[in-house]
Amino acid sequence: MGQPDRDFTLRQLRTFICAARAGSFSHAAAELGISQPAVSDQIALLEDRLGHTLFVRRLGTTPKLTAEGIKLLETAGTLIDTSQSMRCEEVKRQTPHVRICIGPRVLELYLKPMLPSLYLDFPGLSIDLVPQTGQTDIRSALERGRIDLAVYTLEAIPAGWQNCRMIGEIMMVMAGPPGTRQRLASGDVEMNDLQFILPTAGKMLENRLEKSLRELGVNPRKPIIFLEFADVIQRMVEDGQGVTMLSYEQLAGRIAAGRLEIFGPALNSLKRVVARSDHASHAARVIEERLIKAMTGPPPGMARI
Repeated sequence: MGQPDRDFTLRQLRTFICAARAGSFSHAAAELGISQPAVSDQIALLEDRLGHTLFVRRLGTTPKLTAEGIKLLETAGTLIDTSQSMRCEEVKRQTPHVRICIGPRVLELYLKPMLPSLYLDFPGLSIDLVPQTGQTDIRSALERGRIDLAVYTLEAIPAGWQNCRMIGEIMMVMAGPPGTRQRLASGDVEMNDLQFILPTAGKMLENRLEKSLRELGVNPRKPIIFLEFADVIQRMVEDGQGVTMLSYEQLAGRIAAGRLEIFGPALNSLKRVVARSDHASHAARVIEERLIKAMTGPPPGMARI
């Protein structure tokens, strides 16, 4: 017949530490939220497992640690801390953590609306939003697993990005308040005299839009106003404060309602791409597919034409 299992438990060890530090079984019971007999039982079991008496107990006196009890107290804290650390690491490994490099428009229109269902499907999901940077930096971050997903709108499909897919072309247009085309055609105003109000998501986008204007032969005489929020830009343009360059999908509703009109030469379409790191988790892959489905469907709030 084998030897009975004589391993001690972390519960017994925690009870011992609490009683030793409190200097009282009754105080330990109050701190742990259990009865005093339960404290005595746990410590008795621990002593039985270790084969040592840990406390000197005399009726009417405070229990005192024996030499073996003192030695155990010196090492028990480390055991508990190590156990807690290992549990935390395991929780981290089991908790989905996704790092996404994404612009403000895609964030607001596509990622945010799907967050409730993502949190339901992946309890404890943690999403880190990474600022958009240059193409070389993104390539390196994908390869090293520093980001899981990248969603970009670019002039060309980037070379070397892991698992990169073009999911659509974005038609860019110049738009202004009603009557802008007529004013330009009649000579009341020149293109270079218009106040351009353009979106910004960092210097990279600003440089790209300014480059587009130069390629069209447009050199604004007024300093370009860069604003972060596309809806604010659209309201300012509606109010006659200037003109803008945005994607048609952003302006479609206001154009259909006659609050804005397209003018000027045709602009080059941009390419929307999604890239995924080889290191991406299952949660990241699910987010990727849901984003692609959302971005290739009808624009939010509009039926497919």
